[in-house]
Amino acid sequence: MSYADTDFVYYDPETRAVIGPVQWTPAGTLKPLERPARTEEKVEGRRKFSRRKEYYSWGSYHSLKRLFNLEGKQKEAERTQTLDEAMGRALKEAYWS
Repeated sequence: MSYADTDFVYYDPETRAVIGPVQWTPAGTLKPLERPARTEEKVEGRRKFSRRKEYYSWGSYHSLKRLFNLEGKQKEAERTQTLDEAMGRALKEAYWS
């Protein structure tokens, strides 16, 4: 599914995937999306349980895209000026971009 940069979405950092759009309560607050409970882990003969509830991260698609490289690393635009053009412009104008 394709999202706009202004959409708010849930994100799962373990699978590196967008779960879905954020849901809101009628009062206008965010509905936290709870992660499924982890299975028990055995550590040195004892069972270890995760007792704390965990929730999916959420944010705007634009910010998550930059933080977690959702669409892959973006290439920077290549500069097309030659050195002679840049030097000529630097001599004429002190500050340019």
